[in-house]
Amino acid sequence: MHRIGFVVNPIAGMGGRVGLKGTDGVAKEAQAAGAEPVAGPRAQIFAGTFLQLSKRDEALRVRWLTCAGGMGADPLRAAGITEDVIEVVYTPRERTTAADTRSGVEACVDRAAELLLFCGGDGTARNVAEAARDRIPILGIPAGVKMHSGLFAVSPAAAAHLLVGYLRGQLRIGAAEILDLDEEAYRTGEWRVRLFATAKTLVEPNLVAGGKVMIDEVSEEAIRGELGVHFSELFETEPDTLFLLGPGSTVH
Repeated sequence: MHRIGFVVNPIAGMGGRVGLKGTDGVAKEAQAAGAEPVAGPRAQIFAGTFLQLSKRDEALRVRWLTCAGGMGADPLRAAGITEDVIEVVYTPRERTTAADTRSGVEACVDRAAELLLFCGGDGTARNVAEAARDRIPILGIPAGVKMHSGLFAVSPAAAAHLLVGYLRGQLRIGAAEILDLDEEAYRTGEWRVRLFATAKTLVEPNLVAGGKVMIDEVSEEAIRGELGVHFSELFETEPDTLFLLGPGSTVH
């Protein structure tokens, strides 16, 4: 039986629903504003999909190493996963924090998890990667406001299909970048994404979202100016060359 780690960040994604552009450091504000949990329902979709895919297939039998309550055990039970294959390896405090995520991951690794699935966003990915320390591959079930990192499945159901592929030996392990957006800067209108680490993950081009990058936008006026300088230099260096330029406002 395969031993799979499963950790959920119960507050992931809540900030975005109430206009806070993330949940890092503002979980209480999000809850006070009436934000509803996002990660739990998505984790349940993942588990329910996997349960359907793995029925009557001995090769897909899993023992779930997870955390108590909303950090893992509750979504598994709600999806129909039976108690005999749920092993609670960590019990978090009432109000979960990043420290609980790291402790939960450490407990899963210590109990010989071969792969760890987590439900959250980029902030959760950072905490998971810090705790896993590249000892096992990790895969994200998308639930956060920000998901720039390259180790998230495109959907909870896709994560279930990826797990099936992994258990059948059909997927290879590769490296992905852990990226995160500075939420405090973002709330003031500044977009600042940083690379924090790389981590082992499952490689599948259609079901795993690639890492995202930001490209500074250049105005049309600036582009025209650069083109003008470029052609002016060409005209000076090649005075005997005939240049044929097409019609349009750019040439004008």
